[in-house]
Amino acid sequence: MAHNGTISPTTREAITTNSLNIDIANVSKLTSIKKMEPRDADWSEMCSDAMQLILESLSFPDFHRARTVCSSWYSVSKSCVAGSRNRYPWLILFPKQSSVSGFCTLFDPVEDKTYDTRDLGNDFSEWRCLASYGNWLLMLTPRIDFFILNVFTGERINLPSLSLQGGKVRFRRKDGGVFLEHSPKDRETIRNWFIKTAVLWIDEETKDFVVCWIYNTRYLFSYKKGDDSWWHLEGTKCSAMAYKNKKLCVYTWFYYIKILYFSDDFPNEIIEENPYLNHRFYYNPEHSRESWRERVAITSSGDVLIIVSIRKTLIENQEKPYFFKIFKMNVEGTKWERVDSLGDEMLVFGDGFIKGNLIYFVSDDFWDPLSDQPFQSSTGVYDLSTTEKRWSRFAYCLSNIRWFVPGSDNK
Repeated sequence: MAHNGTISPTTREAITTNSLNIDIANVSKLTSIKKMEPRDADWSEMCSDAMQLILESLSFPDFHRARTVCSSWYSVSKSCVAGSRNRYPWLILFPKQSSVSGFCTLFDPVEDKTYDTRDLGNDFSEWRCLASYGNWLLMLTPRIDFFILNVFTGERINLPSLSLQGGKVRFRRKDGGVFLEHSPKDRETIRNWFIKTAVLWIDEETKDFVVCWIYNTRYLFSYKKGDDSWWHLEGTKCSAMAYKNKKLCVYTWFYYIKILYFSDDFPNEIIEENPYLNHRFYYNPEHSRESWRERVAITSSGDVLIIVSIRKTLIENQEKPYFFKIFKMNVEGTKWERVDSLGDEMLVFGDGFIKGNLIYFVSDDFWDPLSDQPFQSSTGVYDLSTTEKRWSRFAYCLSNIRWFVPGSDNK
């Protein structure tokens, strides 16, 4: 193999496509077999040139399935074009509720291509996606059970159940006591109205993960790999949050940023080293007929951003009823200031993403933006530099839809 990570012409000629007709599903199964027959191939010991040629011949979804075969394949995948490509948001369209379909449709807006996932189960249409990170989705079932799902491979990581005893939904303390309880008929209300805000982080190689979600703005729940049960924080009016580098930044109803550090057995609040604690953020609307919503994002350098999605209401003939503003603490650390550009950063905020000057949003980022446009799309892209927006070509009524950014931070 050449030193730049490409396959040499001699090797490429020796390894033909016809000799590499491999079923990726069977490759994945082979990795779980400890003792193999002599005539069977050990795919983990295949030469790296052959691995790379196989990986580079696959479609994007199959590439992400194949790279999870084992550590050797994952390592080689990092030098492939698909593994090092510039990441950008894709759309994922979920089947309509009560549909018998167990498939999602993935849309690559740059290549203008669509892909179908593998069958994820007959009850997949009943699940609700709360957050995403790379190839992984945080899902919530009608029984109020949480799990993490790899959209390409179908791998599933189950989280501790909150639905316990006699069909009732009980949220339990770590000491075994009950602090919230609902009857089964309330489950749909809980799922659709009380659990809306969540964040997910996962390391694709080690499968270390952190999950956080907010219940009815009053309770913050979290669970990380290795925990015995869900941790919760009461009394904090949580409006929005973001997670990065073991820190969870929570924007509260009292307009300040609370920071929790996830390193020990349970999260600890950072107080003395929290530069935002004494600098509340409150958006002052330019027009009396504006409604708005605040979301939080964290930059690669650790700075907290406040993203305000704004909708002008009851204004006739308005050309731009929806727009965004981004705020950041100034260098002196004394006040929040508006910023117009973020360079080439890729940031998560709420159910959307920010890449450079483009904000990839969903309808929920506004206050009911579809009420006066029932056939409008549920997703769009907003350009900070031009203040122009464009809607996606998928109608809201067709599917539950959201953005996600396939790939891995580890490359």
